[in-house]
Amino acid sequence: MHIGQGQLFELYYDDGRAAARILCSPLLVPAPGQYLLAHDGSDAPLAVPVFQAGPAADGFLAASPLPRAWTPGTALHLRGPLGRGFSLPATVRRLALLAWDDMPARLLALLPSALRLGAAVTLVCESAPRDLSAEVEVQPMKALDEVLAWADFLAVDAERESLPGLKERLGGRNQLSVEAQVLVRTAMPCGALAECGVCAVRVRNGWRMACKDGPVFDWNELKE
Repeated sequence: MHIGQGQLFELYYDDGRAAARILCSPLLVPAPGQYLLAHDGSDAPLAVPVFQAGPAADGFLAASPLPRAWTPGTALHLRGPLGRGFSLPATVRRLALLAWDDMPARLLALLPSALRLGAAVTLVCESAPRDLSAEVEVQPMKALDEVLAWADFLAVDAERESLPGLKERLGGRNQLSVEAQVLVRTAMPCGALAECGVCAVRVRNGWRMACKDGPVFDWNELKE
């Protein structure tokens, strides 16, 4: 974990891919699924969790949402990377990305690694991001069962409150035929400093904190 300075260099208007480009030290760039805590030095009481949406020169692309008060040139105090990110197997050949709440930006951070491994990638979401690489196939949610039958690894982005609906859509199964990990999106106000419990996620053997034990969890670890 590192502490340093960064700058919001530019904003984008396609929230499905990225909200901004942030300049910072390579040591501060979060891996896919990890996050930074960022504060702009204002009177705002809490730092903001910031996730990677993809690589960029001298920093990274940041996924939405970001505070409206952040404009190009905003200086940021950064702490991280924090939490557990995605762990993409070196053997993956057919990667499915599921934007369960139609927010694919955090999942797109996996694309460079997947394409380097020679994996085919299918994104399941209702609103396809603009200017997505031609190497990525996009399918609607109604094609999910077909995509799951094809994939050998599944990466999901879902709000904590949406997990019951996700389980129901997948037939209430704890065990999937494909290896899967889920980025659980929830408020993480303390950033693993105070164990405040706001980000608690129920797992099979109790509770885990998304801020430090996640926010990426193995599918089979999550309780129905």
